Amino acid sequence: MAKSVNWLGRALGVVCATTLASIWAYGPLGAVGGSELDRHQRGYGLLLVAGIAFAVTAIAYGVMAFRDRDMAVKNAGVPDDHPLSFLTMRSTAFKDADLIIVLGTRMNYIIGNAAPPRWNASAKIVRIDIDPVEIASAPRKLDVGVVADAKIAFGQLTDAIKGKVTPANYEGWRERLRTRNVQKMAEAEQSLSNNQSPIHPLRLCKEVRDFMDRDCVLCVDGQETLNYARQAIPQYTARHRINSGAYGTMGVGMPFGLGAKAALPDSQVIVLHGDGSWGMNAMEFDTVMRHNLPVLVVISQNGGWTGDPEKSKPGRDLGYPRYDKFAECFGGHGEYVESRRTSARR
Repeated sequence: MAKSVNWLGRALGVVCATTLASIWAYGPLGAVGGSELDRHQRGYGLLLVAGIAFAVTAIAYGVMAFRDRDMAVKNAGVPDDHPLSFLTMRSTAFKDADLIIVLGTRMNYIIGNAAPPRWNASAKIVRIDIDPVEIASAPRKLDVGVVADAKIAFGQLTDAIKGKVTPANYEGWRERLRTRNVQKMAEAEQSLSNNQSPIHPLRLCKEVRDFMDRDCVLCVDGQETLNYARQAIPQYTARHRINSGAYGTMGVGMPFGLGAKAALPDSQVIVLHGDGSWGMNAMEFDTVMRHNLPVLVVISQNGGWTGDPEKSKPGRDLGYPRYDKFAECFGGHGEYVESRRTSARR
């Protein structure tokens, strides 16, 4: 009888492990997606052991299991303020990294198709994915393509680099990212703290950020609102950021919010909407009221669709209706806010 072979584990093997160990470079970067969410614990272990900076796609916010100093597994996920995550330096990191490890994400437009000018043209690319079709169809030539289960592959890689790679190898690279990240975060905080009227969307996002719990479930829906929230609101907890996804499916905010509250009744749930996306499923507010699902809804009202900057499409202009009164119609509480310090015309 033929001997049983664990092909998903064997796919990496000694050769690939040795190859990966031999191409560790000055500035490595991990590009992490949302595939195989429950299997990224080992992935974080590899990044931690090697001291590799990482960037995640929107769906992967906080996916990898976080470990404290006692190495006890937490449910919090790797937060955006983790010392290996440099939020404001993602573009720079992709342009300057000389080794990029792609895990559990498609190499599509979400990550610039892994192509210049967004990615370093001379960087070595290592991709680990359980789907061989994804490996074969990569838009950019891979230096190492590994068809493997992420948990097994990362476990083997972590073992392979022991004694060869430590965080000290990349201290210069991380310090460069860290120094500029601190500077850009300070600059961004100034923009977030502006007191102009009407309220700038970045200031609105800052207020949401400062109010939300660290384990809040945040559902973001819109065009301009979604973009500003990505810039201004970090994520700390696995599976607690939900947005329109790769296809920009508008109108999902309220449905996602009520579903999140039904699933996690003891968690804070905030839905951050643009006024255009809000109109698509606004009546779900009636649903959350009838089923006693207390969700906080914040609507960034700018009078129309910013997805049509030329204002040429019919129905683009939405005006400034009183959505706070809409909430009151169903027994909810509404506020019309025009400045940070003032809530007017309740």
